[in-house]
Amino acid sequence: MHSHREKDEVFYLQSGKVLMELGGERFVLQPGDFVHVPTNTPHRFTGLEASEIFEFSTNHREDDSYRSTTSGHIEQERFDRQSKLVERFRKTKVLVVGDVMLDTYLSGSVDRISPEAPIPIVHFQKKTSFPGGAANAARTVAALGGQPTLLGVRGDDTPGRELETLLKKDGVRVRLLVDAQRATTQKQRIVAGNAHQIVRLDTEENTPLSAPQVRSLLRHIETLLKTHDALLLSDYAKGLFSPAVLRSCIAIARRQRKPVIVDPKPIDASYLSSVQGVTLITPNRKEALLLSGRGNGTPETIGKILATKLKAAVLLTLGAEGMLLIQPGKALCRLSACAREITDVSGAGDTVAAVITMVLGLKGDLVDAVDLANRAAGVVVGKAGTATLTPAELLEVL
Repeated sequence: MHSHREKDEVFYLQSGKVLMELGGERFVLQPGDFVHVPTNTPHRFTGLEASEIFEFSTNHREDDSYRSTTSGHIEQERFDRQSKLVERFRKTKVLVVGDVMLDTYLSGSVDRISPEAPIPIVHFQKKTSFPGGAANAARTVAALGGQPTLLGVRGDDTPGRELETLLKKDGVRVRLLVDAQRATTQKQRIVAGNAHQIVRLDTEENTPLSAPQVRSLLRHIETLLKTHDALLLSDYAKGLFSPAVLRSCIAIARRQRKPVIVDPKPIDASYLSSVQGVTLITPNRKEALLLSGRGNGTPETIGKILATKLKAAVLLTLGAEGMLLIQPGKALCRLSACAREITDVSGAGDTVAAVITMVLGLKGDLVDAVDLANRAAGVVVGKAGTATLTPAELLEVL
């Protein structure tokens, strides 16, 4: 807090958000707001976001009558710590293993209802495809500047080849096993107008891998993980992860002393026995209830049950209610949702898992990892389609 004996000032906020304290009052400045500070009036401003302020001064030297500056951050220590992690993402090597898929959007306009049935007629205009599932987690790592390697299984078909081409364009090192007997998982969404989904058509197969495929997969993990910082297991229940495969993946990571994060897709509570030894598991509310074997319960109660049984950290993703981090022997950490607007939640879970894995691969703090993941998810749900984000976009929401 300070005041001036000679000059009075006018502050104009160009961008961001600033907490202004003036003469005993507190209020928030938004872009376009201005405030007059008379001579001898105590005042202080604190950046609630990275902000650009223009200052106009009177009764002062001419060379100081006009000045602009970028404010500090209301949580400067956290911002400094987390921004350094984001800057180091380019050094992170993440091995992503999981069920890959192709997310396809067929979009167009709707002008009338079909005379054949009470359904809208979509006039097709554009087809767009994105890597989905574990593939989306890998491309998220790449978009944030990291070095991902993706290991999974695809079919010997057009969607599988398109998926691999897209991943390589996104900077993902691809190590997909090709199974001529398996169709590549594809989710085709019919979209009308402003990202309004009308229907989704899924092509998928969830048969378990053959014994030779399992042996090949585990050999690849054993070799590849040696040159990576962390392992992310992205389970979409499409056949890649049997209980034995999950246990083997986690055992490999523990032997190599690498953090292992599981984004789960459980059928029931028996799944827990397959993921003993994880560093962190990231179920949503429904998945957490299945894992606990209970039909209901508060997130706090369910999270504590899971953390106790696993002897590991549990992150519950709760949609609009944010996230809840439970670590054995530590206080609960609740984070509010960061989304300013929600356009499409597709891939938000992949984003959370990818960001956390990157931070833990850098040996960063788990609470910082979860906070960064929460902020990153808030960005991607504001975008249409299975989206990623850049380091610059993540830094903007710190």
